[in-house]
Amino acid sequence: MALTMATEIRHMKWWGWGYEDVTFDDSNKPGLWPYLARELEVDEIEWTKPVSFEDVELPRQNLNEEFLKGIKEALKDDQIVEDKKARLIHAAGKSFRDLWRLRHGKVRHAPDFVVFPESEKDVVTLVRAAHEHGVVLIPFGGGSNIAGCLEPRDSGGRMVVSLDMCRMHEVLEVDQRSLIARVQPGVYGQHLEDQLAGHGVTLGHFPDSFLHSTLGGWAATRSAGMQSDRYGKIEDMIVSLRMVTPTGTIATRTVPKSSNGIDVRHLCIGSEGILGVITEVAVQVHRKPTHEDWYGWLFPDFESGVKAIHECQRHDCMPTVTRLNDPKKTALSFAFKAPKSGFKEAIGKAVKWYIGNIKGIDFKSCCLMVVKFEGDYDSFHMRRREVSAIYRRRGGVCLGAEPGRSFARAKFDFPHLRDYVMDRNIMADVSETATTWSNLLKLHENGMAAVNQAIRDTGVAPWCGCHVSHSYHTGASLYFTFGCRQRPSREIEQYLYVKKAAEDAFLENGGTLSHHHAVGTEHLPWVEADISATGIRAVQALKDGLDPHGIMNPGKIIPPKDPLNAWGLGEDAIRQLVDSSQ
Repeated sequence: MALTMATEIRHMKWWGWGYEDVTFDDSNKPGLWPYLARELEVDEIEWTKPVSFEDVELPRQNLNEEFLKGIKEALKDDQIVEDKKARLIHAAGKSFRDLWRLRHGKVRHAPDFVVFPESEKDVVTLVRAAHEHGVVLIPFGGGSNIAGCLEPRDSGGRMVVSLDMCRMHEVLEVDQRSLIARVQPGVYGQHLEDQLAGHGVTLGHFPDSFLHSTLGGWAATRSAGMQSDRYGKIEDMIVSLRMVTPTGTIATRTVPKSSNGIDVRHLCIGSEGILGVITEVAVQVHRKPTHEDWYGWLFPDFESGVKAIHECQRHDCMPTVTRLNDPKKTALSFAFKAPKSGFKEAIGKAVKWYIGNIKGIDFKSCCLMVVKFEGDYDSFHMRRREVSAIYRRRGGVCLGAEPGRSFARAKFDFPHLRDYVMDRNIMADVSETATTWSNLLKLHENGMAAVNQAIRDTGVAPWCGCHVSHSYHTGASLYFTFGCRQRPSREIEQYLYVKKAAEDAFLENGGTLSHHHAVGTEHLPWVEADISATGIRAVQALKDGLDPHGIMNPGKIIPPKDPLNAWGLGEDAIRQLVDSSQ
């Protein structure tokens, strides 16, 4: 039985992260901009604010009257929207390239209409009509994707419709004995947890985009949340699903495991909307823990922290959250924090003296680890003792609860930082990967070197940091964040050059193209190297079989013949960028 709730559905601002009435405030972070300015060698801020909404021009609408006639007969008037604001909000995701173009009013693609289905029946009606009349459909969750999954490109001149799933946002049922929840796909993260809390359970999936992303989006992109060390990635949580395709509806059975041939469920998970529209998901849920808390640890170097995580994996005693920053990310975290005063300031100075003088930890190379423990009273304290013993053996020093609690309070604020630096003419983005334990430190070292050198090649000072936030029995993720001053008139080429260096380093050093941000368009040039040419043919065969007219989110996952040129950075562009930087 559905849990009724008053859900306020708000979309993010068209030019950046978060709601329009929410901006990043650095007034309580006095060390942030001085740190960034020093690292990036910024002498004077070059402000580059977004253009006004009125100055944005959208492409002319391409209308398919037969399609519109059919859906208007089946849907309510308020489900079909074509105003400029709605088209602009649904024109792109939140990748650096997306945001740079939007902020400069360079909107090359936009959906012609936005439609809000309210049931699976509505979705079936829309997909059938689009299949019949040759209209492109792009499923839309919260619009938070940073891999180019939402860009309405490669439409072949056909009408493009964005299917915003936000009105399908209910928890339909919770099986308390089996701990399975049946949920509609358009529910935002906070709305999902609010509904589940009424049943005393949690999904445990908290990505950085939690406030602005949906369950269907998580499923379609193989999302990971910061509590993955306990609850897994989204594909580990999904028990069954329903997906409407142009040739019929896929429905998998809600059972714990099966041996029924190729796992059709996993053909849908991670499909990024190219095969169909996810309309329902059954997920495993968990009783809400009675005890939880966050802690901060400091390790002398990145290798010590990695070894501590690895040892916890081997002893099967992982915390719910383990987030290890390398030295650069640690320095940024320290710059991000609010200052202390009075007694807290004195305590902080005493702790710093103790760590530096007694424990011998160099603050230039140290690494901050944030962890969270949860469970009932006994399991909470037992796990914390086990993990703490391992951390101390690896040279870790406990900083107490406040650094962890501080991270928890601000954990959904970090995506706002990109708007903050883009206002100041700074390029900032992320690239993340995963690899085996035996390869992790090499990939970290070579990835950092590749990104830093690529930024230097463009003629400016680099900043690059990395953290580990998802680990497994066989390996872990590496999440790189990088930034630099933008090259005037070369901003996109500069970004692509650095992004290419990161992705090349991942594939050359045993990593994957992405651990949880999907393929979209931003990672297309590396798909074949990641899954093989035969793997590409397998995906293409699925696409041809389920979507023979190619109406579902074209141009994603399956790379074109010359992917780098299509991506925007062929040999000529690289040569011109580097030559102009000399």
